[in-house]
Amino acid sequence: MYNFDKVRNRIGTYSFKWDQYQDENILALSTADMDFDSPKEIKEALIARAEEGIYAYEDKSEGYYQAVEGWYERRFHWAIKREWITNTPGVWTAMHLCVEAFTEPGDAVLVHSPHFSPIPNIVKGCHRRMVTNVMPYDKAAGKYVIDFASMENVIIKEQVKAFIMINPQNPTGRVFTEEELKKIGEICAKYQVSIISDEVHGHVVYDGHRHLPACMVSEELKHLTAIITAPSKSFNLQGMTYAVVIIPDEDLREKFEAERRGYNMEFAVNVFSLAAVEAAYSKCDRWLDALNEYLLGNLNFLTEYIEKNIPDIKVIRPEGSYMVWLDFRKFGKTPEELRQLLLGAHIGFTYGDSFGPEGEGYERINIGCPRSVLEKCLERLKGALGTG
Repeated sequence: MYNFDKVRNRIGTYSFKWDQYQDENILALSTADMDFDSPKEIKEALIARAEEGIYAYEDKSEGYYQAVEGWYERRFHWAIKREWITNTPGVWTAMHLCVEAFTEPGDAVLVHSPHFSPIPNIVKGCHRRMVTNVMPYDKAAGKYVIDFASMENVIIKEQVKAFIMINPQNPTGRVFTEEELKKIGEICAKYQVSIISDEVHGHVVYDGHRHLPACMVSEELKHLTAIITAPSKSFNLQGMTYAVVIIPDEDLREKFEAERRGYNMEFAVNVFSLAAVEAAYSKCDRWLDALNEYLLGNLNFLTEYIEKNIPDIKVIRPEGSYMVWLDFRKFGKTPEELRQLLLGAHIGFTYGDSFGPEGEGYERINIGCPRSVLEKCLERLKGALGTG
């Protein structure tokens, strides 16, 4: 019913992912967007909105709110209240506003490491201090885990005021369990640490794992947390630059809104983003389910191919998201040597060292592409490493 095997040529379309290399021979499996058409229901909604002919200031409709509320009820069995819902032009804008709203200049902001590269820039741009809690890899469990004792010690030592939680975690792909989330809530409540929960990858999960919106897990999390989410990653709408922010706690929400009002984000909303969000959250469940099935097939293909053909690469199997963390450390190469090896093989990954010092020796691959493209990339990688 949905053709995820269709190969699209995005070179020369001003795609950041594909055109950043200025080399048409490079296969780009890097930046976190997918090489699939968005659902036709979204395209139809955008065309219908364009045909109205007037694109002036617009309020969020009843249908928009029903779509967001209905999405959380259907997908997560969580009844959210309308007054909890707000918005920003993009996830990173929301994160920046949360840091500004919940902390003061000079305050410490905690993040798990390895961490996504924009986070240090956001924290620094807000004149705050970023501190890290390293997530160790548990060989027995086959996944990264949270060191809660270390996390609590960092919070005490650095007097942390906010914690940026990425769930599913980027780049490790962890989907935090209910028990882990509750423990995070207990620690943060104990020291009055606000939580900024980026859950934008939460609609893609594998192997029976379940993403839980943080605020529905416990009372502590409900009153400490601002959830940042969007249909962007799951429905390939990154260019719409729109985020949904959900903040149940009234005091926390007012702090956020006080920062947001100065930018007129409620008054000047992109009308096409509203149409896309409403369509995605009300009409595209079946497409998303099919996408999850296809991506699971890609993940299994990647894992099996590497185990058979390039066994010195270790696949850190993600529990969620279409970004996969690969361990190249057995090859003993520096980050620059890895970078040159990949580019020489005409492969574009996201470089591991951009995720902090814990990312050195790793690379992140995007499997949100037709399987034929993924296979071609892996064949190139096999040849470049001298295993084929």
